[in-house]
Amino acid sequence: MNSSRISPPVWPVWLWLSSLTLLLALLSEWHGSGALLATLALGGAWLKGVAIVESLMVLRHAPLWLRGIVHGWLLLVCGGLLISFV
Repeated sequence: MNSSRISPPVWPVWLWLSSLTLLLALLSEWHGSGALLATLALGGAWLKGVAIVESLMVLRHAPLWLRGIVHGWLLLVCGGLLISFV
């Protein structure tokens, strides 16, 4: 099968996701404010979700309505969790 689209390499996204995961794991060892820690952790989870959706699921080439639904769901989940922690 030939495709006219050349996919970018996946390893930079995996490297970024792994680095962010390690950073969030180190952050969990920090004994700061519970609300601040929850905000930073959920912000990192949201960033990881956006990276996965846009790069690995290749949603950037999807119709706008589908992107809106997936990003809205991700924002709703992270926002709901943030509200429950704060």
